[in-house]
Amino acid sequence: MKVKKIHFIVNPISGGGKGKEVEKSIRKLFYDYNIEIKLTEKKNDAHDFAIKSYNEGADLIVSCGGDGTFNEVASALVNKDIPLAIVPIGSGNGLARHLKLPLNYEKALQLILNSKMIIEKIDVGCLNEYFFFSNTGIGFDAEAVKVYSHQKQRQLIGYLKCVFLSIFQFKPVHLILNSDVYNFEGKAMLLNISNSNCMGYDFTIAPQASLKDGLLDVNLVKKCSWFKFLSIGLGFVVKKNFSKKQSYFKTNHLNVKTSSNGFIQLDGEYMALDTQELKISILPQALNILVS
Repeated sequence: MKVKKIHFIVNPISGGGKGKEVEKSIRKLFYDYNIEIKLTEKKNDAHDFAIKSYNEGADLIVSCGGDGTFNEVASALVNKDIPLAIVPIGSGNGLARHLKLPLNYEKALQLILNSKMIIEKIDVGCLNEYFFFSNTGIGFDAEAVKVYSHQKQRQLIGYLKCVFLSIFQFKPVHLILNSDVYNFEGKAMLLNISNSNCMGYDFTIAPQASLKDGLLDVNLVKKCSWFKFLSIGLGFVVKKNFSKKQSYFKTNHLNVKTSSNGFIQLDGEYMALDTQELKISILPQALNILVS
């Protein structure tokens, strides 16, 4: 490994407090390197730390946390000439799974320590002024993420619980969708736009999605009965389309107007926007990721 100046941005509460163990392992393994460890305390700390580390001349920046931490760090490094490494210690870890990176933090740190500095350039999704790296969504998935953000139980069981609870409070949203290949106006259960093929926990609704094709994979589920919606969900699991209520297409941009008041999920994090008009596009090969 040629780099010497490595900055680690660690979310200490990720993985039920596993971030604190990661900090200890970093100090033990990288004793011979010029390292700096920055611990987040609140939202946007990871983003601000990444900007600071870049300006301080770090050779490599490492995101140690979940998908939310990664989104903040990576958003600061889009179109920057610096590699980003991932030590996944969250619950879903969607992007790390897509890239087939180690999900065990000790193995992830060893990969960095023994790195051959093989860098891959990946595409980055844009939603208005925000970036996403795995996926963004309007409708049911955003509702489930919103519920998930307010409860303490994490991991897969916690998310499944929130999916169940969301069934009783979700109402279909009205969408006007325009793209170069598909247009739609009406009520929808779900609109998910994927950059990677994994939403987390190895679950996918866009198995053909690629981080390198310069395209977004869009899944639209129109308003339907809950029985039909659950059958579509089963179809996602077994990679089959069971309903005409589901539409799938690829595009490099789309415009959406929504009645959801800008209520979305972005890389698995709940976000309320101050607009109902969404411009979604792709930046090809805009982020450098260390993969080996």
